[in-house]
Amino acid sequence: MALRRRDRILIFKLSALLSLVRWYNIFFLALAQYLAVLFVLNEPSDWRTILLDPSVHAIVFASLFSVAGGYIINNFYDLEKDLINRPNKTLYEKILRQSTALRLYILFTLTGLALGIYVSFNVFLFFAAFNFSLWFYSHKLKKITFLGNFMAAILSITPFFAIFLYFRLEDLVILTYVSFLLLVIFIREIIKDLEALKGDVILGYPTLPVVLGLKRTKWLVAVFTFSGLIPAGAIFYKVGFVGIAYYLALGLAGLFFSAGLLALAEKKEHFYYLNYLYRIMIIGGIISLIWV
Repeated sequence: MALRRRDRILIFKLSALLSLVRWYNIFFLALAQYLAVLFVLNEPSDWRTILLDPSVHAIVFASLFSVAGGYIINNFYDLEKDLINRPNKTLYEKILRQSTALRLYILFTLTGLALGIYVSFNVFLFFAAFNFSLWFYSHKLKKITFLGNFMAAILSITPFFAIFLYFRLEDLVILTYVSFLLLVIFIREIIKDLEALKGDVILGYPTLPVVLGLKRTKWLVAVFTFSGLIPAGAIFYKVGFVGIAYYLALGLAGLFFSAGLLALAEKKEHFYYLNYLYRIMIIGGIISLIWV
């Protein structure tokens, strides 16, 4: 039986919303948080107790709603640039009217705060600061050279610290590992700016590629790639070549391989594929939490 027109429109709007909030990123964020809770912050044998703790789920879903709201407000401020860099996807997402998107942003933000206050006042304050930072990044910080990339990377891993706050994590090895993931995410943000160079030039966004040029930005990425040896070396020294060290070895190899490909990259398509290569490294880092 064919779907009625009203049902088809509803499906299209739901699909546009999922695209708008980057459902795949939200999925991997939830996966990362649950893996961290099960394998890093607690004994895996206690999985039943952990999964029956409503506060754990409240923190995870507070993160998801907050990040979804962050994507919506970021798209709102980036509409002009997105119409240049990815017109087809942006026009598809515009099936949702801006007024509807903004109402959903408010709803998701308030839901995240409500879930935070359910856990504790400290967690509520954490998510209040996180949601404000997401808005402030989209409104102001994103257009500041270098700082915008750095804040995007920081905000990407910030939800982990809600989990760390709840379980009172003070493990130096875990924090060092997170710093390595932060570096990979930060480099990916620079690659995304290289991919979006056309729109940034037209609209006058002072991103690193616009300010430094293509060649100097590539050299900067090379410097950050070599800096990955610092957290990796610290973990190798602390725990030896076991468990998480295998991912770090693969991650370092991936960083240097990607830097080599970047040296040869010239077209937007090249940066598009490099962006996905860094995404694969980040996903690998999430899954490898099992061995931390």
